[in-house]
Amino acid sequence: MKKKFTKAPKKLFDKFSSYFPYSTVDVVIIHRGSFLLAKRTILPYKNKWNLPGGVVFKTEKLSDAAKRVAKEELGLAVKVEKFLGVYENPIHSRHDISHVFLALIIKGKITPDFQSSQIKFFKKAPYDMVPYQKKMLRDASVAARKS
Repeated sequence: MKKKFTKAPKKLFDKFSSYFPYSTVDVVIIHRGSFLLAKRTILPYKNKWNLPGGVVFKTEKLSDAAKRVAKEELGLAVKVEKFLGVYENPIHSRHDISHVFLALIIKGKITPDFQSSQIKFFKKAPYDMVPYQKKMLRDASVAARKS
């Protein structure tokens, strides 16, 4: 049975960021030597290319959060191949502590949700990408070559 998680109301979620960092996941999805990025339609980083990612829910395992994010944001079922590490992004609007995973597509047709205007595969990081995620991609490239 699929576990259902409760999302915090937006007002409470936004207030939380004034006091605490968010525990998040980002997913580097590799397919045929390229990686998948989404162009954001929302803040932070509106109109920037970014990795699929999101907040981890209470009682949710990190790898399960990565799979959920891929499904919710892209319509894809993925297999988590490797944990890449923890990356931190403390900015004025929020502070993310991200657990990053390398994943492969199992099945599904790419269908972006409301957070993305475009989805595209890249061989290298575009100039208009979320800055701190470029390091994630460099590390993912090294890990993928070792696999």
